[in-house]
Amino acid sequence: DKISLKKEMDFVKNYVELMKLRSSDKVKISLHILENYPDKDIPPMLFVSYIENAFKHGISFQIDSFIAINFDIQGDKLIFSCVNSNAARNNDPTHFGIGIENSRKRLDLIFGNSYDLRIDNGTEIFTVNLEIPL
Repeated sequence: DKISLKKEMDFVKNYVELMKLRSSDKVKISLHILENYPDKDIPPMLFVSYIENAFKHGISFQIDSFIAINFDIQGDKLIFSCVNSNAARNNDPTHFGIGIENSRKRLDLIFGNSYDLRIDNGTEIFTVNLEIPL
């Protein structure tokens, strides 16, 4: 099943706005979403697990933290990035939870080799970059 790119962007925007209400002033949240959407359909909820992880593991109510979410279109690709402070501070940069592994499997099933997912679990910053075809 697929939904319009506009509906997916609206869902992300609403989710982030809801999570902003639950966050403290110590958390800086930025969201850059497309203003003009191409008339394309994409599989639903491709990005929410990464965004949920950013809110779950990337913010702290005791120290300053941040989440920066960005969507862009370059040619026939949708580019998503989610960068957040690594408040969980997992010492193993190769360790990813089951949610990320399940998301990768879903991407494999939907797109085969035509997507690019790069995840960097740094000491201070956690980064997800995903490119999917439109």
